[in-house]
Amino acid sequence: MEDEPLLNAGIGACLNADGEVELDAGVMEGAALRAGGVACVKDVRHPVDLAMEVMRDGRHVLLSGSGASRFARDHGVEMTDPSIFINNRKRQLRQQGADTVGAVARDSEGRLAVAVSTGGISGKLPGRIGDSPIPGAGMYADDLFGAVCGTGQGEAFIRLGLARLMVVELQHGMEAGAVARGAVDFLGKSLRARGGVIVIGREGPPHAAFNTPAMPWAKAQ
Repeated sequence: MEDEPLLNAGIGACLNADGEVELDAGVMEGAALRAGGVACVKDVRHPVDLAMEVMRDGRHVLLSGSGASRFARDHGVEMTDPSIFINNRKRQLRQQGADTVGAVARDSEGRLAVAVSTGGISGKLPGRIGDSPIPGAGMYADDLFGAVCGTGQGEAFIRLGLARLMVVELQHGMEAGAVARGAVDFLGKSLRARGGVIVIGREGPPHAAFNTPAMPWAKAQ
């Protein structure tokens, strides 16, 4: 989905204040709480692949900028010319951070995982890091309880630690749909922020909630 120009991840992602694309991505596995994230990358073809390599390497959780790009080259992750990400400059300048790509998954053995990729928000300061690559803010997975991911105003997700808070609610026995609705309600009431979440528990189907005009999502079995 980082190749879909209509989404805010990879090709077609929104532009920062300098008119450049800076990409964030994060992944997490619930079995051993392994996580990897990358931020402010400009020349990595698929940032979520790089996030996977950071997680597998295991020394760090989050790499950014030129250091993340160097790590990508050293680990054979596909690189690209940054210009490939700009395909419609006028639209990308207007884009307000919608359509971040996120997914939660549970396999047949009950293992949980989450992945998120985004271009952030339009007009952001160069070097801005959002919630997507940060475990506990824009994503979290724990095989004992569930997995969640979010989209929206990243600063609010970070300030609330919203993804981790949602998993704590699952731990306390709250049903996944109620967790999703409660998180979005908390997001709006506490910080007057817009966003949406997807959550899946140890059992049952995934659920989504949002306070934006729309948040397209789908589920598969």
